[in-house]
Amino acid sequence: MSRAEDLAISLSWADERRVRAVAVDGEGRPLHDHGPSRPAGGRMVAVWGQSVPRELVVILGRALFPPAVRRLVAQRMRRLGADGHLRLRLVLPGPEDEGPRPLGALRWEAVCVPSPTASAGDWDDWADEKLPPPDGGVELGRHAKFTLVREVRPVPPLPVTDRPGKGVVIVADATSVHGGITTRDGEQTVAPPGAGTRADADRRLVAQALSGSWLSARELPSPATAEQIRRQLTPGAGVFYFGGHQTAGGLVVAGTAGTDAAKWLDAGDVAVWLRDAGVRLAVLMACDSAGPTENAGSALSVAEQLVRKGVPHVVAVQGKVSHGQAADFAGRFFSSLAHGDAIDVAVRKGVSPVPGIEALPALYYTQRHSNDLTVGLRREAGRPAFSSVAHRLPAGDENQAPPLTDERFRVHLDAWWSLGEASPLDVLADPAGVDLVELLDSAEATLQRARPEEAQYEEPRTWYSYETPWGRLPRTETELREAVSPRFREGKRVAGRGIGLVVRCPAATAFEVGDEFRAALARLRGFGWDLRSIVVQVHGSRPDFVQRAAEQVARVLRLREYLVREQGSRGEQPEPLAVPVPPRSTTPLHDSGPTDAASALLAEVRAVEREGRQDPGPAPAVDVRAVVRQLNDANTWGDAAAESAVLRDVRAWWPVLHRRLLTAHALSRTGAARAESLRLAAAHDGDLDVWLQAAGGTVPLPADMPVLDDISALAESVVLGMVRTDLRDTAAYAEWRAELRTASSPVLAAVEAAEQGQVTDRNLNEPDTAVALERAGRLRPDDLSLLDPEGRRAGSWALVTRYPLDERIAAWLYELEPPLLQLAGLAPASMPYDLELEDQLARRRRVLRPPPPRL
Repeated sequence: MSRAEDLAISLSWADERRVRAVAVDGEGRPLHDHGPSRPAGGRMVAVWGQSVPRELVVILGRALFPPAVRRLVAQRMRRLGADGHLRLRLVLPGPEDEGPRPLGALRWEAVCVPSPTASAGDWDDWADEKLPPPDGGVELGRHAKFTLVREVRPVPPLPVTDRPGKGVVIVADATSVHGGITTRDGEQTVAPPGAGTRADADRRLVAQALSGSWLSARELPSPATAEQIRRQLTPGAGVFYFGGHQTAGGLVVAGTAGTDAAKWLDAGDVAVWLRDAGVRLAVLMACDSAGPTENAGSALSVAEQLVRKGVPHVVAVQGKVSHGQAADFAGRFFSSLAHGDAIDVAVRKGVSPVPGIEALPALYYTQRHSNDLTVGLRREAGRPAFSSVAHRLPAGDENQAPPLTDERFRVHLDAWWSLGEASPLDVLADPAGVDLVELLDSAEATLQRARPEEAQYEEPRTWYSYETPWGRLPRTETELREAVSPRFREGKRVAGRGIGLVVRCPAATAFEVGDEFRAALARLRGFGWDLRSIVVQVHGSRPDFVQRAAEQVARVLRLREYLVREQGSRGEQPEPLAVPVPPRSTTPLHDSGPTDAASALLAEVRAVEREGRQDPGPAPAVDVRAVVRQLNDANTWGDAAAESAVLRDVRAWWPVLHRRLLTAHALSRTGAARAESLRLAAAHDGDLDVWLQAAGGTVPLPADMPVLDDISALAESVVLGMVRTDLRDTAAYAEWRAELRTASSPVLAAVEAAEQGQVTDRNLNEPDTAVALERAGRLRPDDLSLLDPEGRRAGSWALVTRYPLDERIAAWLYELEPPLLQLAGLAPASMPYDLELEDQLARRRRVLRPPPPRL
C-alpha cells in the first residue's frame, strides 16, 4: 500500500483579487513566513473550459505554490520512497472567512510539476520557479506521486458516524431521466441521454468491483427516485454512489418509480439524509457536481455543500463527463477502495488510466477527518470477523456440568433477536466479546432493505450497549442515556421496532451477580424506553469460565436457557500465534522420563487447569500426527473417556488446534479412543463434518462404540452428518441407519426424504423434520419461499432463526399475511384479538422459539 507524506496548504483571500497560500502544520500554524499574496483575478477563478489555457496554468501555479510552499513540496518529494506519494491538502476558508468566490473552485489539478522520474535537481529548479518544468512536467491531477484533497470546515451539525452499515454501498443511477424540472433557479430542461448509453453501466461496474470483498453493493432500481434513495439510506450505510445529472445545486432523479420523468432534488436534503444515515463517503458522478464549467466559482458546488453540512468525504466531478467515462472511473475507484486504498489514492487510480478527459473527479472532506482518508471502511487491524451462530442450552442447577452442544437448538443471533413478537431477555456466553450492536444494526438494515415500498413503515430497531464491569446497572434514565454506546440519539419517540440493549458483563463479575441484578434489569424497562430486547453478553478470555458464568446469570434471572456463541469453527476468531512446544525435551514430566508431543500437550492442558488461568494463552504448536502416533503407542492421556476430556478442553480453549486433532484421530487413531472421538465430534455438526471428511469410508460402526444408554441420538447426528458429507454409499452408513429405528418419526421422515433426493412442502409440516433436513444439508434459505410461499407450514417457522438473516428470508416474510408478519415482529399489532387466529398462530409461535432441550 502506498505510503503518504502529508502537506497542508491553507488558502485565503487577501482581497478581492489576490490569494494567499501558506503551508501549515496539523494545528493550522504556518510553517514559513507568509510572503506576499499572489494575483488571482476573476478570470483565474471563472474559466473552467474543456481545457485550461497555458497562461492560466502559470497563474494558478504561482498563486497556489509560492516559493516557500514550493520549497516544502520539493523537500517532501526528495524523501519519498519508491512506494510513497505526497498528499496535498488545500485547506479552504470557513463560511465566515470566504471571499468573493469559493476557493474550492480553483482548478489546481491543472498546475504542472516535474514528472515522477524527475531528479532532486529538477525539483530544486521548480522550487526556484524556473519554468517550464523539465520534460514539460505533469499535471497534478494526473501525477502518480501526488494525491489532492480539498479540506473544508464543516458547519454543525456534524454527521452521525455511529450508524450501522459501514460496509454497505448504496448505488443509485438516474442517467436516463430527462424533461422539464423545477429548481430553485426556475424551470430547466434535462436533455435525454445519448444513443447507446447504458443506464446500468455504473451500477454493474461498481457491483463487479465490490464482488468478493467485504464491501457490499446495494443497487437501487434505475432510474432512482428521491423516495427510494431516502428509504434505502434510512437503516444506515457507509458509502453513497450517484450517477446522473446535477443542476442548480441539486441532483436530478426520477419523479416516479419506473419512469424517466425528471425531478430536482435539493443538495441540502441529500446532505441531511446522508448525514443521518452515517454515510462517510458520497461519490457523485454527475457533471459539474464539484463545480460548473460556466460561471465557475459563483456559488458553492454540490460537493462542497454536502461536506459543509456534515458529510465527511465527497468525490465529485469538475466539468462535463460522459456516463461511460463516469462508469469506468467508478469501477476503478471502488476496486481500489475495496482493496484497502485510501480515498485520495482510489481517486488517483480511477483517473490515471483515462487519457483525454478534461473533466476530473475532485475530493472534498471535512477538516475534522483530515487524517482519516479510509473513512472507517477497512476492518480494524487484528479484529476478528463475527459469527452469528449460537446454541441454546438449558440452564441447569449449580452442580451440573455445562451440557454439550445440541444442534437441534442452533440459532443465528441476528435472526433470533430481530424476528419474533416476544420481548426476550437473553444471556449470551461470548468469549470473543465482539460488538453485538454492529451485527444487530446490520440485521435491521437488512429488514429495511427488503421492506416493500407499500408496506407500513416502521422505524428500525435501535441497538445500544452498556458496559457493566462491576455488575451495576443505571438507576436513572439519564444515567443510562449518558453511558450507552453508541451515543444516545435524541429525537421523537417513535414506536417502530423499539430499542434493544446489550449489557456487557465480564465473566468474573457475572459469577457474583445476584437478585439485585435481576431487579435492576427489570427497572430498566420502566425508564420509558420501548425496550424490545435485553441481552446480557458475558465475555472473557476463558471460554469454559464464560459459559459457566453465563449459565449462572441465567439462573439468577430465572431463565430456562442461555446462549453460547460458536467459537472458531467459522473463522471468526483466528488462532493466536503459536507457542512452540518441542516434540522431545530433556526436562522430565512428573518423573516419567522425556516428554513427547502428546505428553507436552497434556502438560499444557493440565497447567491451564492447575493454575486456573483466566486466559489459556496461545495454542501450543504441536505435530498432531505425532500426538496420535504416540497415543497409539502408549496412551499417555489415560483411557478413552479421559482422552475425550482432554479433547473437550482443547476444543474450548483452542478451536483450530481441536479441529486438527479431530482430523488426526479420524485418520489414524486406533482402539476405543477413535470411536470416542467420533462421539465427541458428533456433538457439533461442524466438528462432525471435519471428522467424517477425514475418515472417508472408515467410520466406526455402532458396535465399536462404548456402551450407551441411548444410541439413537448419536445415530441421528452421525446419519445426518453422513448425508451431508455424501457418505451414504458406505457400509457404515447402513449400520448407523439401522440404529434410527428408535428415533422419532419426523427424523426418520427427514432421512427418507434426503435419501430420495427430493424435498417437498409436506416435509415442512413437522418442525423436527424440517430441522433434520436442514442439518442434512437438504434445505436452503431460498427453499422457504419456494416450498412454502405463504408461510403456512410450522416447519418453515422452525427454520427462520436457523439461517442468517438475509434479504431472501426478509423478503419472504414481508410477503406473508399480516398476522404472520406480526408474528415475525415486522408489523404493529393493529388488529383486534381473534381467538381462532391466536389458535392458528400458537404452533408457529412455539416453533419460532421452541422450549429448550431437556437436561
